[in-house]
Amino acid sequence: MSTRFNVAMNVEDMQGKTVLVFLKPQNPQRNYKIHAWQVLTGSAGATESFDYEAIISTDVTSEGEKPGNTIISGSQIVVPGQLFTATSPSGLSPKLQLAPTSLAQAKLTPEQCGVINQTNPFVQFDSNWYVNGRPVVTMPYVDANMTVSFEYEPNFYFMVASPPMVGQTYIVQNFSDMTQYVMPITATEVDVNLTKDKGLWTFNFNAL
Repeated sequence: MSTRFNVAMNVEDMQGKTVLVFLKPQNPQRNYKIHAWQVLTGSAGATESFDYEAIISTDVTSEGEKPGNTIISGSQIVVPGQLFTATSPSGLSPKLQLAPTSLAQAKLTPEQCGVINQTNPFVQFDSNWYVNGRPVVTMPYVDANMTVSFEYEPNFYFMVASPPMVGQTYIVQNFSDMTQYVMPITATEVDVNLTKDKGLWTFNFNAL
């Protein structure tokens, strides 16, 4: 089931800023690179919409032989409780395949999705996680036999900020500056109202 968010910019001037929406991974590490999951361009008086559906996918990125040459594995849809193994068959770049259920149960809780680095010869990689095909978090420097897990709650974090540059990421500490919204499980539509009073940007939410 998907939920539509309608974000109304009820302000006279966005002052060149955008509305960013984040999803927060559970127990994030300090070195995680958090992505703005949605970037709304933010025209004063306009309403912008986006859809949320709980579809998780993952891939891994590694460095090629030439500096700056990044190799991306194929993307895989993951459901909670599943573990994917990253292997490097015949010394090639990492690829993901579903791990045995017994290994997944040993490494993960039923709520977690995971990737384990079983490349041989060893390749260090970054583990990328997406919801609805949009990046949520990058977990860098996954070493040999290391398992990284991804879990999140359908809580949405809104903030008004300068437009992110291409590839820009954020740190976990940024969440303290955001407005958290806990979506009712039954919501099919959420109206979000952005206002500004005495220099303070304020979000109000109404679930339908």
